[in-house]
Amino acid sequence: MGEKKGIKIAAANRKAYHDYFVEDKYEAGIELFGTDSVTELRRIAGKQKTGRKKALNNADLQKIIEMQQQGITTKEIAESFGISRQTISKYLNAFPKGNYTMRMNYMFRQKVCTEIYVDFLNEKISIINRTNDILRRAFGVIENPTWEDFQYFLRERCFPEERGNKKDILNHLGIDHFDPLQIVEATKGRMAEDNQYIMIAYKR
Repeated sequence: MGEKKGIKIAAANRKAYHDYFVEDKYEAGIELFGTDSVTELRRIAGKQKTGRKKALNNADLQKIIEMQQQGITTKEIAESFGISRQTISKYLNAFPKGNYTMRMNYMFRQKVCTEIYVDFLNEKISIINRTNDILRRAFGVIENPTWEDFQYFLRERCFPEERGNKKDILNHLGIDHFDPLQIVEATKGRMAEDNQYIMIAYKR
């Protein structure tokens, strides 16, 4: 008798455990996904799992750039491709193939307007415009800027070399001679007349 009674109590406890946690999981499903349907939850889980593994091709990347130029947010882009914002950022922040060792993000407030990839060895650059606003782009209408265009851009983001107190400014910045790149690194290329600046990252 004692053994049968123990079996009944154990069975009852297992049922109580099952009912409690099943109900708890259903409530969690409703709160997180708006449904307690097992079929619907599996569909959502499958979609998310597939999304995380999706690889982007060159056509996808070009589409993402075009969407950014139109002002569409990273969150909206990620949702349209069914992948995470982190994955989108990973692709967007990747350096192009070659000897590019520096990336300059030409910013307007918190928005990237132009990405400039610099190959010092071969004295060439590659750019990606993230906005359709020509006035906010680093090189305006120029789609394939030369090394000379890049040098001119750097000088435009510095104080004039002819300024009378040039030595005082350079001493303050800790720079021993007028070097536009060093100045831009120290000042982020900020100018009094606009809200644009430069963020620099080096390839690891």
